[in-house]
Amino acid sequence: MLRFYSNSLFQGCIAGYWKSFSLQVKTKSIYDKSSKEDGMRFLITRYYPRGVKKDRFDKWVRDLSPKPDLLKEYRSGSINWPEFVNRFKLQLKTSEESIAAMKELLELTKRRKNIILLCYEKEGEKCHREIVKERLDSLLRRKTKASLTC
Repeated sequence: MLRFYSNSLFQGCIAGYWKSFSLQVKTKSIYDKSSKEDGMRFLITRYYPRGVKKDRFDKWVRDLSPKPDLLKEYRSGSINWPEFVNRFKLQLKTSEESIAAMKELLELTKRRKNIILLCYEKEGEKCHREIVKERLDSLLRRKTKASLTC
C-alpha cells in the first residue's frame, strides 16, 4: 500500500530525520581543552581524575565506566584488551546502573547538543570511552530508525 503525504508533513518528517544526524558523540581526554562544538561534556570514569576541576565537565557518570573488579583485572594483566572489551560490552547491556545511565544520556540527546565522553586516558590509547561511544551511537541509530515512520 502506498502512502501519500501532504507536502508539509513530508518536509517535517525529513527535517526531523536530518536533525537527528546533526547530533555527534565524540570522545576526548579530560585534559584536552574544551571547544564550543563540544556540547555536553560527560566524565565517564570510575575514579575522579587527579587535578581536574569540576568546571571541566557538565556531569560525572560513573556508571558508564568499568566496574571496579573488571578494571582491576585489566590493569593487573589478568585479562587482555579483547576480553576486557567483551566483558565491558556485556556490562553496558546487562548492568541496571549502566542501562539507566545510558537511558539518561539518550534522554539528554533530545536537546540536540553534541555529547563528549571524557576519560583521563589520552586520545588514541585503549580506553573504555570508545566502547561507550559505539554503544551510544548504536542506540541513537535505532532511535532514529524508529522515528522515521512518519
